[in-house]
Parts: sequence; structure tokens; C-alpha cells
Amino acid sequence: MKKLHYILIAVAVVCLGTACSNKNKTREEKVEEFRSMLTASDTTQMLQICDNAMELLKGKKIDQVLSSLYEYNDSTEELTPLSDDLKQRLQRQFKMFPVLDYERKYYSFMLEGCNDVKYQITFATAEQVGSDKPATTMFMFNPVKVDGEWKLCVKTADKEIDEGKQLEEHIDVNN
Repeated sequence: MKKLHYILIAVAVVCLGTACSNKNKTREEKVEEFRSMLTASDTTQMLQICDNAMELLKGKKIDQVLSSLYEYNDSTEELTPLSDDLKQRLQRQFKMFPVLDYERKYYSFMLEGCNDVKYQITFATAEQVGSDKPATTMFMFNPVKVDGEWKLCVKTADKEIDEGKQLEEHIDVNN
């Protein structure tokens, strides 16, 4: 019986030590740990949900896309449907700047709740703007992996990428 007691105490100490060491990890260590758990299937799934959303936007199915988007709260690690305010802002944005065409510029895996997929969107042809180049803008998704499943969140201005960290970690799809 004493032996079992000592084993339980040892297990508790190891668990406590592991929990404490997780809290003390640097951002770089957390990023590396997350990336080490990803598979080629994760990349395929993540890019497919983003590209599918862009195709729907190109097909003017804005409401369908908005109903499938989430907001991610880093502090609670929870997904929630888009707020009505954000949904309205995005709806206005995609009506004002319709997706005529798009090109994925890059994607990056950082953490469970912080990943980037950036698109260049053409919203007016060169002829429409009287130029030799079409009018474009950028749009970003934040696909997150929650409970083993990829969900599509949006990147808002207050949740833009960490440019300092992003430079060496992004995958440029043009090269």
C-alpha cells in the first residue's frame, strides 16, 4: 500500500512539473511544438477550407461564407460565430469590394489559434478602373485547429499577423 502511495505522489509531481513547464514555454517553443504535430493532411484541409470560402465569395455567396466563419478568442481558446457587427462589416466589405478573382499569397502555421492565409483579391478589372492593372486588396483568414478539426476564422485589424515573427516563417506560394 505504501508503494502505491509513493507511486501516486511521484505521478502527481511529474504532472505538476509538466504543467508548470508548459506555462514557461517561449512563443517560439510553442510554435515549434504546434508545427511538429501537423501533418500534410492538415495543410491540405486548412488550405481547402480557405480556398472554398474564396470560391464562394467569387460566386457572390457572401451569406453562405459568413455563416460558416468564426471568431477565435485567444485567452479562452473558444470559437464563437461571428458577431452581428462583424458579420455586417464583412458583408459591406464584400459588396463594396467583390471578389472577381483571387490569388493566395502565402500561408503560415503558428499556433492552434493563430495561423495565416492571405489572399490578394481583385475587385475591379483594369478596364473598370481605367488602368493597366486591376484594383486589388488583401484579405486574411485565420484557420484554427480546435479539437482536431480546422475551423475558419477571420483576421481583423486588431489580430493581424506578427510581422516580426512572420517574415522567416511564412510560405510564399509565388516562389
